[in-house]
Amino acid sequence: MNNISRYITVLFIVMLLNMNCALAANIIVIVKEKGSGVPIEGATVVINEGDVYDETGKTGKIEFSDIATPNKVKVLAAGFETLEEQVPQNRTKITLYLEPFFIEGEGLKVSAERLVEKASKLTLSSAELIKSAGSGGDPLKAITALPGIIATSEGSAEVYMRGSNGNENITWVNNAPVGYLYHFGGFQSTINPALIEDINVFLGGFPVQYGDALGGVIDAKLRAPKNDRMRYKFDISTITSSFLIEGPAGETGGDSFFIAGRRSYLDLIFSPGDASKAFADDDEDDPDRILLVPRFYDFQALYRHQLNNGYLDSYLFTAGDEMEMEIRSSAKSDPQLAGEAREKIEYQTAGLTWQQRWNSRWDSIATLAYIHEKSAARLGRDELGESFYARVGEKTLYLQPELRWSPQIDSQFSVGLDSAYAEIPVDVYAPRSNTEDDPNFDFTSQKKYRLNKMLRANAISPFIKYRQQWTKRLSTQLGLRHTNIELTGGFHTHKFSPRATLEYKLPPDTLLTATWGQYIQMPSGEEVVESFGNPALLMTEAEHRILGIEHQINPLYSVRAEIYHKPMKNLVIVLDENDPPDNYSNRGTGEAYGFDLFIKRTPSQGKIGWISLSWASSRRTNEITGITRDFSGDQPLTFIAVWGQPFGGNWKRWDWSIKAQVNSGRPYTAIIDRNREVPGDSTSRWIATYGKHNAERLPTYYKVDLRIGREVLLKESKLKVYLDLQNVTFAKNIVEYDYGNEYEKINNPTEVTGMSFFPFFGVEVEF
Repeated sequence: MNNISRYITVLFIVMLLNMNCALAANIIVIVKEKGSGVPIEGATVVINEGDVYDETGKTGKIEFSDIATPNKVKVLAAGFETLEEQVPQNRTKITLYLEPFFIEGEGLKVSAERLVEKASKLTLSSAELIKSAGSGGDPLKAITALPGIIATSEGSAEVYMRGSNGNENITWVNNAPVGYLYHFGGFQSTINPALIEDINVFLGGFPVQYGDALGGVIDAKLRAPKNDRMRYKFDISTITSSFLIEGPAGETGGDSFFIAGRRSYLDLIFSPGDASKAFADDDEDDPDRILLVPRFYDFQALYRHQLNNGYLDSYLFTAGDEMEMEIRSSAKSDPQLAGEAREKIEYQTAGLTWQQRWNSRWDSIATLAYIHEKSAARLGRDELGESFYARVGEKTLYLQPELRWSPQIDSQFSVGLDSAYAEIPVDVYAPRSNTEDDPNFDFTSQKKYRLNKMLRANAISPFIKYRQQWTKRLSTQLGLRHTNIELTGGFHTHKFSPRATLEYKLPPDTLLTATWGQYIQMPSGEEVVESFGNPALLMTEAEHRILGIEHQINPLYSVRAEIYHKPMKNLVIVLDENDPPDNYSNRGTGEAYGFDLFIKRTPSQGKIGWISLSWASSRRTNEITGITRDFSGDQPLTFIAVWGQPFGGNWKRWDWSIKAQVNSGRPYTAIIDRNREVPGDSTSRWIATYGKHNAERLPTYYKVDLRIGREVLLKESKLKVYLDLQNVTFAKNIVEYDYGNEYEKINNPTEVTGMSFFPFFGVEVEF
């Protein structure tokens, strides 16, 4: 009996010891997002059958102490799939990765609008822009799917906005101007897509701080570098390869940086001879030859220094494009074009942007930037064999401080200025540039000019803006800007630009807007420079008149509609019969009016979608001749529909999107006859006789793009693959007509078509 009692006592003691050991277990659980490694805050971690549970903090970590030995962990978090995992024996720390329900995409995140203005402003999320079919994964390229925006031509680096010319828009990146937005061919923008935080596009009626232009504004803001850990991203696509490195500069969560670079590689794959054969026209006896396959690069670097209630960004953006070919096909019709054609352009923008909130009423933003733009072009040769050329460099120091004061919660004053000083060395031997108003431009017969001098320009533009919320429904905004510009050679102009906006809310979810403003723009450099143009030219002017309505149909869908009228005056026209300074005049006027409709779905659960409809008319009048004609960018009707979503079932990590587009044809000027340059001399070249300016229309164009993507998530890395099939219906886009090297095809011109089917792929690795 004593032995039995002793045995029971020992067994009881052992059981107590085991129980104490079990209750003394400790474990650390870290919860992160699968693919990115970002800690998840607010995730519920349940140990075993639910007796012990807690929520993760900002670091995604929970420490459990003195609990029963864990053998199973369950994690729940909003937006993520529930994870249940066995805990290995004696494990004291475990990291778990939750997979999001839907992969929404990265690169552009709009959590709060930077600007309170609503009229004529469009802002879209990353899923809507990057994952839109036809974008090639580039949000800045996707803006041409918005209402009121049209690419000036296929492969162009400019866009038309509501009837204004391609060079009449403002482009900002991080509050600073950049040289140009798109590389040769228009396939890629000059900014890495993964760096963009948000894009504001003003189709018109933009506020005073943006500057002076007759068209609109494209304002891209780069995101802050990620500062939780070092991250690396590599990408290869149909025409480029790129890298991105970012992370903390020192302690995690403090200062941070990123460095990104990209280069095209087609010139490394195709020789000039191969490229010449691929793009040669079979109908040409002596086709043009490519001497240097087009190539480009861009580079971005940014360092963010965190301040109390603010930040200081220092950055460098640079891009360059280069191509070279030998022109042969037009030697008979325009002989001085024959020969080498070479173009090289590049820009660098180095700057500082300081944003600071001083207290509840005062905040400020200031930008100081140095912009260096260079372009070098060589084209054709004169009778003595000397090549025509243009070499232009521009070094600009740009400053824009802005101070904002909110004396009350319902009012705000803003005051600031933008100023610039530029030195522009110019070395040119060439005719004037071909313009939109030049249907019969003939390079050979144009007057040639020589100019070799250093130009200097000063510009200063103070501005003030006042916004008042009068009632819960009514708010107004008034702005005034004064621009003063001086340029070497006698060009000096100054002018006020008042602007006003009214917003009225109708319950429950409707907003009415009305915008009016006067907008000005300096003529191009060659139009005002002494001995080449006319320094006495005035600023070109436009008046923006816009009425709009925006309605939130339900939490998912909204609709916006605007009508606009834009009269223009003091437009520059060319007078080739006169010598400088009388070869340019402000005797042009214009008018644009139209209707834009935008219906969009708020991105959620991986679904995106919008409908864009634009009806527009834009005309120009030469007040000297009295001739009125359609503007070359006049495209009366444009309809675009975009939809995208994940596949279902086991394919839910795949996504697809489709874009359908139809637009009416643009105007063109037909060639109706030809005559010898020297009548009766059969050896002289043929000269074209043109019909009425822009009296004909190109055919209506239909296009469908399809995108399919897949994202594979690993623990703290991810692989993205997408295929963007552009023009899957192989629709023929007629962009112009070829009348032959000697205009012999007047009665049966050859159709010149744009890009047919083009498969654009991309593979991204991020870790």
